[in-house]
Amino acid sequence: MGAFAPSVLWADLLPGGVVPFPDVPIMPVEHISKYSGGWLTPTAFPKTADDLSFTDRMALKSKAYEPFRDLSAYHDLVVEGEEHFIERQMALAEIERLADYEDMPLDEYCDNYPLDDENCIQNPGAWNDVIDVADEYEYGTEYAGVTIGGGAVIANNKTRGGSCYPAAKNKYFKNQILTTGRYEGVSPAFEKALITVFRKEGKCGIIEGDPCGYTCFGIGQNCMGRQLGINVRNLTRADAENIYYEHFWKKYNIGILPDVISGDLFLAMMASGPQTGIAQFRKFLGLPYGYQLDESVANAVANYNGDIHNRWLDMRKQFLIQVAAKKYNNRVLNGWMRGIKLKRENGCHVIPKDPLFRQ
Repeated sequence: MGAFAPSVLWADLLPGGVVPFPDVPIMPVEHISKYSGGWLTPTAFPKTADDLSFTDRMALKSKAYEPFRDLSAYHDLVVEGEEHFIERQMALAEIERLADYEDMPLDEYCDNYPLDDENCIQNPGAWNDVIDVADEYEYGTEYAGVTIGGGAVIANNKTRGGSCYPAAKNKYFKNQILTTGRYEGVSPAFEKALITVFRKEGKCGIIEGDPCGYTCFGIGQNCMGRQLGINVRNLTRADAENIYYEHFWKKYNIGILPDVISGDLFLAMMASGPQTGIAQFRKFLGLPYGYQLDESVANAVANYNGDIHNRWLDMRKQFLIQVAAKKYNNRVLNGWMRGIKLKRENGCHVIPKDPLFRQ
C-alpha cells in the first residue's frame, strides 16, 4: 500500500489511471462511537501571556511586582551597617586627633592622646588611664528645676514617654544645646539624646577616610544621604533632626523602649549602625538574635534587675575597646572613652551635677 493518501494527481501519473477516492459524507456527531478512532474532536490550545494585549501584560506585571514595590536590593546591613558607621566614627576621631596635633602644644596633645606611640612617650599604665575615663562620671543627687519635657521625672525601668533631666556639662565636649527643641514635646528621651548627638556631631565637611563622604550633623552623603536622595550640603539642623526622628527613632521603633535606655540605644545605633546596635542590645538582654525592637524587648527592659543604663554602657565600652585596637593603634580610644563618659552623664534619668540649659 502506498505511503500517500489517494489523489487525482497520483492517478494521472500511474499506469492505467486510478479512480479518485470517493467523497465521504460527514457523519453526524451523535453517530460517532468513542471507540471508532480516527475521528478528532475540535478543541483549542490554552491562552498564554503572549496572547494578551500590551496593556494587559503591563497590568499583570505591575500586579506581580506590587509586593516588592518598596523594597530595595540594598539590604539595610549594607546601606546602614556596621562597616560604614564604625569606619565613619574612626575617621571622625582620627581627623580630630590630627587637628589637635597641629593646634596643641606637644605636652597638651600627649595628655589628650597618651596612646599615640608615634608622637608621645609611652608611660606605663597609660592604657588603663584612658580606659578609666569612661568610668569617671559624676552625677547630681537632687534636682528641682526645669526638665526636658516639662514634667516630673519618673525614674524607673518602665516609664515611657516621660520627662528627662536636663543635659550635663562636660569638659571634653561642647557645652551648648544646638537642637531646635521641636521634639521636646514629642519625645523628651529622643530630644535629650539628640542634644548629645549635636554636641558630638556638630560639624559639616569631608573627613578623610570616611566612606560616607561629605558629612553634616552626622549624616553622610554616600550613606544616609544617598539612601534618602538628598544633598547633605543643604542640610540644616532642623532637617537633620527630622531625619534622625523619622529614619532612626521611628523606623526602628526605638520609642517602644522605656526612657531609661531608649536614648542610650539610639546613640549606640548612631555610632555602630542600627542593626549592630539592636543586635547587641538584644544579646545584652539575653533575647534571641535579631534586629527588631518590640514589646518583648520593652518587657525585658522593664524587668531588668539593676542599673541598665550603666551596665549597657559597660558593654558598649568593651565593644569599642576591641574595635579601637584593630585600627589606628588605639589612638582613637581616648576620644571614644570620653564619649562613653558623656553618655553616662546624660541618660534620661541621670541627675546632672552641673546642668546645661539652652542659652
